[in-house]
Amino acid sequence: MKAAHYLVSVLIISIVLSCGKSNDNGAGGNIKTTVETRDGITYKSFVSNGASSFKGILVMGSGNDENNPTAGSLDESTDVDLCTKAAQNGYVAAIVQYRKTPGLADWNTSAQEIGEDYSSCIVALSAEFGVDKSKSVVGGYSYASFMLLTNSAYYDDLDYCKGLLAPCGGTEATNFKIPIFAIACSGNNEGNYSGLDLYNHIDANSPIKAASGGVTDNSCNTHCGGAWTDQLYAKMITWMP
Repeated sequence: MKAAHYLVSVLIISIVLSCGKSNDNGAGGNIKTTVETRDGITYKSFVSNGASSFKGILVMGSGNDENNPTAGSLDESTDVDLCTKAAQNGYVAAIVQYRKTPGLADWNTSAQEIGEDYSSCIVALSAEFGVDKSKSVVGGYSYASFMLLTNSAYYDDLDYCKGLLAPCGGTEATNFKIPIFAIACSGNNEGNYSGLDLYNHIDANSPIKAASGGVTDNSCNTHCGGAWTDQLYAKMITWMP
């Protein structure tokens, strides 16, 4: 499997209390953002102010340096944009600060650990906001996308989710346990199977094929070079209307 090469800026959270730190204007408009730690997992949640019921849960994760990963960032703009859009439309959304993982030094362990962290985040959000954990979608750009695709192919941590948003990630695996939506720039920056090629790589008889999708964006040819918030949101609501 060919991993992508990219840069990511990482926010170091100085103090996080279990009761959380809120910012009513953190995402703009009427969205309340809160950074909190529950059951050992730190995340930034996005909800519409005053909302008392929600359509489902979206959890996103950041890119990283696969050669020397840090803990996931809570402030990557692509994640913030998608979580804000989801919250504005009635969903609980969050960015998970997944743990520091071995990266390329132990790819499968990294994928398993990140899958566990996503699941822990979903369980925490489910308890906090009263949404069944099965009404959830996971996703992440770049490193997080690679990790989630590997996790879905080989582990069971997220098999209860409705789908997996996989922008600028790739894998040769095909036996995903949940539907995927792969989107990437042209140029094979993520290896032979990303975007539309990854979708086409899924066996036609796979039970998740019909609900999956793939796009290769010919308007860009760099790693994570596209603006895909609207496409990702549109796919999310087909899985979780």
